[in-house]
Amino acid sequence: MSFELKRKGNDVDVYLDGRLFTTCVNSADYKAPFMAPVLTKDGVSFTRPDLRHREHPHQRSVFVGIGDVNGYDFWNENGKPLGLIRAKSVETSGDGENVYVSVSSVWQGRRGKKFLDEERVYTFSKVSDKCVRVDISLKLSANYGSIKFGKTKEAGPLGIRVADEMRADRGGSFVNSEGGVNEDGCWGKTARWCNYSGVVSGKKIGIAAFDHAGNERYPTAWHVRNYGLMALNNFYFKGGYKLKKGESVTYNFTICFWEDSFDAEAYSSSL
Repeated sequence: MSFELKRKGNDVDVYLDGRLFTTCVNSADYKAPFMAPVLTKDGVSFTRPDLRHREHPHQRSVFVGIGDVNGYDFWNENGKPLGLIRAKSVETSGDGENVYVSVSSVWQGRRGKKFLDEERVYTFSKVSDKCVRVDISLKLSANYGSIKFGKTKEAGPLGIRVADEMRADRGGSFVNSEGGVNEDGCWGKTARWCNYSGVVSGKKIGIAAFDHAGNERYPTAWHVRNYGLMALNNFYFKGGYKLKKGESVTYNFTICFWEDSFDAEAYSSSL
């Protein structure tokens, strides 16, 4: 039982025990890198698999974005002015039990104006036969000038769009570490984790996302919606954030993709 990574240009397919688990998409065919779809062992998608959806098209499965970076929109598909995240190099490594996809990117305007350098590392590991863990490390460096992340709800920096069948407005539900339930109890609230679940193709599955204690203004606030978005967002609920030229900020997040059942509170003690 192990992971295997297969390159297709800058994209990386992640296989687990011989079947596709997900793809780290870094192609310039899209406005920013993302990870999609994310599949159960039976090939059912945890996340919304449609990569060209008309409704919130930027919410591609597991993605990164911020809606106001010095006034540029790195969240929405057609923001004005539009920000693009362009992958420059991709590296893979690992021993089969733990594998890594490292992506170096630049946050830039449509005409090439540079704002941030990004180092993103995906780490894939297996919790059990019914749970896969993905750790995402995201380092943003203000190498081209000072940066102001605005007070915007259109942000993560990490966003997750769950499968439509899992949506809370279609029979699914989500809870947070403080006992909040669904949008009324979780939106804008501070919490260490949020766990979104539902019955998809006849099976109970879920996605639990965890903030890490070393992240700025931990624990994060949540931009999480009944329609299927789960984003970890300090910028809107706790105010913007600034970097001076040469400074950087690093975020670490953990996502557990689980089947049947999962105790997010118990698992949080292992992070």
